[in-house]
Amino acid sequence: MKIGVDLDEVLADYLSAVIDFHNASFGSSLKKEDFVSYKFWEIWGGTVDEAIDKIYEFNKTDFFKKIKPVPGSQEVLDVLKQNHELFVITSRQQDFANETKAWLDEHFPGVFQGVHFTNKYSKSGESRSKLSVCDELEIDVLIEDSLDYALECLNEKRKVFLLDYSWNQSTDLPEKISRVDSWPEILNNFSDKF
Repeated sequence: MKIGVDLDEVLADYLSAVIDFHNASFGSSLKKEDFVSYKFWEIWGGTVDEAIDKIYEFNKTDFFKKIKPVPGSQEVLDVLKQNHELFVITSRQQDFANETKAWLDEHFPGVFQGVHFTNKYSKSGESRSKLSVCDELEIDVLIEDSLDYALECLNEKRKVFLLDYSWNQSTDLPEKISRVDSWPEILNNFSDKF
């Protein structure tokens, strides 16, 4: 089975590092619970372009370099890689591909068959949809934190695990999207259903 795995908030606790950076750099007092949207400008104010500038600035700092893995992700993926092909499918910008791959090599060595960037909110290059990447790779299961991407990538053959966060709440999920609280719960669902 081919499994697509999102990066930020699924493998990497990106938001915690962004919050630490923002609070230190801009004197804010943001907390993770404040993020009822993952469109950062909707939370901390400003324009889309200003948010992109902040993220580019963040991605060049030690806050970015010291992002921690999401709890349970390393252990569960070590199990899943034994019987499945795993691919990172991230909306991160291609401009930070080298840093991203270095982080993955440090925290998830030998786990993934490839890393695919959709280049969303980038200052250079074209972006592509997660759906097109999932279709191209023939992904059977996607592990995601964005409700928008989960709905976009869902089809009759593809299942989606949606990690539960404040920014992806919905009371009406399609049957093939399973809301999960943790990586161990994802593994249990694989054991039960695949």
